[in-house]
Amino acid sequence: MSLRIKRSWSQRIWLRSTICLLLFTSPLISQTDWLAHQSSVFRINYTEQDKQIVKAFAELLETEYSKLVARSGIRFARPVHIFLTPSEQAFNQLTGHFIPDWGEGVADPARSVIVLKSPNLSHNYDTLPKLIRHELTHILVGNLGAAPHTIPKWFHEGMAIYFSYDEEFAGGKAISKALLTDSVVPLDEIDKVLKFHREKARLAYEESYSAILYMEKAFGERGIVDFLQELEQSKEFDDTFLQVFGIDLYEFELDWYHFIEDKYRWRFLIDFETFLWIFIPLMLILAFIAIRLRNRRILKRWEDEERLASP
Repeated sequence: MSLRIKRSWSQRIWLRSTICLLLFTSPLISQTDWLAHQSSVFRINYTEQDKQIVKAFAELLETEYSKLVARSGIRFARPVHIFLTPSEQAFNQLTGHFIPDWGEGVADPARSVIVLKSPNLSHNYDTLPKLIRHELTHILVGNLGAAPHTIPKWFHEGMAIYFSYDEEFAGGKAISKALLTDSVVPLDEIDKVLKFHREKARLAYEESYSAILYMEKAFGERGIVDFLQELEQSKEFDDTFLQVFGIDLYEFELDWYHFIEDKYRWRFLIDFETFLWIFIPLMLILAFIAIRLRNRRILKRWEDEERLASP
């Protein structure tokens, strides 16, 4: 089946939440005639309307999972249940109405469950591979360590964007504006992303991704993979971070802030929207000053002419 439709970033942004999905208590599970497609690692639950795409979807799922394993060196320890929801109502019921309207997928690592809007519903065909990689990464990261629920959201989201190759958040446009207005969100506050409005959520995603980019710059991708594999040995996030990277999270955040200052501080200068926001008002102010000065010169000339004309 041909998969081609482009979406704006606001329609493509994806949200992961470690909320307990209502999957096994929601009456929708028993009321819906779910069909099942079993693959090596995944059980895909779908409805009749997605029967024509489920095989292609399963192949795409396996392909993206293989890429994730190759890059991280980690395999899932248990099967993952995928739900392709046929409607907005079904998606909202299965996720407990916790997901903002701009969310297209959610992963619950504790239950190894991913809920996605069916491609026939969301029409996100072009971005579906990224969405799958994004949510699979949440399953991977969310099952690492002795206390997976304590893994910070910036790391969850940053790794999901990093492994999904989503360059949508690489430009740093929101970070640049936040630096300009002194509104950078501290990394630990990104845990509240579910409460953020859309623009602040975008900033949180950019910051999360930039934190992983800084890790890559400072320690290499090999360092990131080593960290993931150490976490896999049922270790605590904070202690493992210090053990692998030699710095604690406080030091890391300070270094990261300097990194984004150097990388994104002047990014706004090449952004057309920011140009309109900053430079057009500045030009209006300069034009106002120029007019005032011209009027003063004209008034002074008139006064001089009147003085010369006086007997």
